[in-house]
Amino acid sequence: MKVLVVSRHRRAKQSYFSLVVFLVLLVTGCAGSPIFSRPVYQDPILIVRLDSPLYKARGHKGANSHPITFTVQDLQSILQSMNIQREMSFLNFYVFRQDTIPQPVFSSDIAKLLAPHITTAFAKAQPEDIVVFVMNRPREDGIPVITSGGLFVKGEQLTFVLTHVETPMALERKRKQVQENPLKPLSDPDFHFVVDPSQTILTPTDASDFLPGRPSARAVSIHYKALLTHSPDPSLPLKGDSDHLSSSPPATVEEKLRQLKSWHQQGLISEKEYRKKREEILEAFQ
Repeated sequence: MKVLVVSRHRRAKQSYFSLVVFLVLLVTGCAGSPIFSRPVYQDPILIVRLDSPLYKARGHKGANSHPITFTVQDLQSILQSMNIQREMSFLNFYVFRQDTIPQPVFSSDIAKLLAPHITTAFAKAQPEDIVVFVMNRPREDGIPVITSGGLFVKGEQLTFVLTHVETPMALERKRKQVQENPLKPLSDPDFHFVVDPSQTILTPTDASDFLPGRPSARAVSIHYKALLTHSPDPSLPLKGDSDHLSSSPPATVEEKLRQLKSWHQQGLISEKEYRKKREEILEAFQ
């Protein structure tokens, strides 16, 4: 009788253990790759931390160049170099003839607030870490707006991922989702990067190397040494403003073409309308 009781007790423990393992696998499978986080700074407005995967994803591209030393002034310059342009609706562009202009991601005051904490995070970062941040501020009407993203360095390239920019989020549940995973946009971003010669927009395929399952996140690669020396190539002398203007077309033309292509891909305009309007934009530029 005693042997039978022990045997039943042992089988019950095994069943319980199997159930726990199943539930853990189920939860982690639904939630995606589990993340290990190390806080760097946190207050009611700003969160800066280091996130790394608990295990390497298939096709892992190698470690980041962390830890790395930046000055606060360097990080502030990099943050203030980031510009975006909001997507414009078909109606506003074609009917009301409105046009959008590039805007900085971070104002001077916000860059000054972020830079010291991101500098500290990079100095503490391990090769598998990504520096992530979430900024939660109230708008003038009292509605919270969220800005979130992440940064990491490989060699001389700093990759900057941006998921939300001053995005209104009245629901606390959504704000917590962003805080838990700052690199996962809750919806398709309504902006795109406007870059200078030291920056390169990363395609969804490029971004999938470090953001598996999140191709909608916007990302840009920055040759940070070139940016900080104000030259496309650190080994070349600085270019004058006239050289820069003559070597690249106005950003407005590039943005109009990109916007037009986006409308075509979304089915808002036909192939014929797309080609006609594209020719008009190019002819006006020439």
